[in-house]
Amino acid sequence: MRNLSHTFGRFFVYNLFTWTALFSCAPTPEFDVIVKDFKLHSPTSAIKGHESSDYWIAINDGTIAEIIDITQQTLLPKGKAEISLDGQHLYPGFIDAHGHLFGYARTLSTVNLVGAHSKEECIERIANYISAHPNDSWIIGRGWDQNDWPEKTFPTASDLARFENVKIYMTRIDGHAAWVNQAVLDEFAITNETKIQGGSVLDGILVDNAETLIEVPAMSNRFWRAALLQAQDSLVKYGLTAMTDAGLSKNQILLLDSLQEEGSFKLFVNAMISNTEEDLQYFEVNGPIEKPLLRVKSVKAYLDGALGSRGALLRDPYHDLPDHYGLPLLSPTELDALRDRCLKNDWQLCVHAIGDSAHHVLLESFQDLPVDKDLRFRVEHAQIMTPEDSTYYTHPNIIASVQPTHATSDMYWAEERLGHERIHHAYSYLRIFNAAGGRVAFGTDFPIEHIDPLATFFAATTRKDANNWPENGFLPEQCVSPGMAITAMTHGAAYSAFGEDEYGTIAVGQRANFTVLNTNLWSVAQDRRAKTKVLRTIVGGKSLYTAE
Repeated sequence: MRNLSHTFGRFFVYNLFTWTALFSCAPTPEFDVIVKDFKLHSPTSAIKGHESSDYWIAINDGTIAEIIDITQQTLLPKGKAEISLDGQHLYPGFIDAHGHLFGYARTLSTVNLVGAHSKEECIERIANYISAHPNDSWIIGRGWDQNDWPEKTFPTASDLARFENVKIYMTRIDGHAAWVNQAVLDEFAITNETKIQGGSVLDGILVDNAETLIEVPAMSNRFWRAALLQAQDSLVKYGLTAMTDAGLSKNQILLLDSLQEEGSFKLFVNAMISNTEEDLQYFEVNGPIEKPLLRVKSVKAYLDGALGSRGALLRDPYHDLPDHYGLPLLSPTELDALRDRCLKNDWQLCVHAIGDSAHHVLLESFQDLPVDKDLRFRVEHAQIMTPEDSTYYTHPNIIASVQPTHATSDMYWAEERLGHERIHHAYSYLRIFNAAGGRVAFGTDFPIEHIDPLATFFAATTRKDANNWPENGFLPEQCVSPGMAITAMTHGAAYSAFGEDEYGTIAVGQRANFTVLNTNLWSVAQDRRAKTKVLRTIVGGKSLYTAE
């Protein structure tokens, strides 16, 4: 018996030694990419709070394979490639829930009137562009805003009289009005007496549907391909990893699809179908598009215009223009018909509504949506809302898609439009957050606002402009917390596009999309806005932008 015990003991010790040796020689786990040496900020994750330096992220095939707590690991993995962030701050990849990719791309090679402080400065910029492009017969531009001028009145066609040998078409900053010269008016036989439903004409200013009276020459696919890739460079420079485009034609969608298929355009786009019969019928016949980088299963419609051009539809007249209520672009009957068409086709409906009247009509229509289906119909902008209408956002299928920089851009003149009492019912983002249980998506509406998502964050959390004005913030009671803002810029934006299972958070199985900053956005330092910079943008585990 003693010999048997002795033999068994020798066998156990020998095998324990062998198992230990085998374990110690086990291959080190290897992944495509390891991201390490960062401070992790993930407001929607169960990871230790919103800041931690205890993790590495392992990536395979462009998705997060593991989140590794390095304080608990004796055997750290390796990556075929490694990205060391030198202690900088890593966030879920920022997403713009409402932008205009083609519109932005076009601004990069046309007349830029953004920030012009007077009508005369706009005219000077147009003249400089014409001098640099003497062979262009059409001069296209965007960005003027009469609210930024000493005299806050619309310009006229006669202001452009010096440019008689070219046709000039300048879109207002909000996209809801165009300033044209007499050559354009003559070409399309437009006068002040020209009537169009949902639009108006006044001395060379075409508001809302009146813009459709003009047929601006189409740009070639070659132009758009180059312009879209240039726009992509801007998106990643500002830390954007995905976006929703708020209204594209069938041809624009197919062009974008081809760029993504060939690997040139690398960002995910949730593309809304423009509400035209031609575009809707195309996708009814051919079905939706659901690909790794492109989702086409939503429809964009307009219920009213913009506040700056007095097209937003109000319940009571404009404070600075008595007897004017704005412009309805869809009747309630037309809206309900579109809603039902979207339900039939399993499409998500996304509707622009700015004025409190348009907002109420839309919320009433959406209130009839079933609650037992996952529909996520969207209210785009939701700028002016009576307090009692906020209760509609408790409906599980109503999502607010808002742009915080609209508040800080409009705050200089919005009270002139709305009056002292009604201004307190505008840009009520915290009220919507509270009613909706956090179902809110943030975007910029670029190129109407600056493309920078950090501007979105600071506008939402401080209600101040880039110069930290006003001292206490604009309607400061509507500030949201840093966690709310970052969630709305990441998970909330993804959720509004049915993408939360694939992107928008830092979790295993999600796309490896990250935005790297040099600061902690939860900090209360007064100078953080000026100092915060994007250092790197990672999409699918690859660095698409690195600050020099």
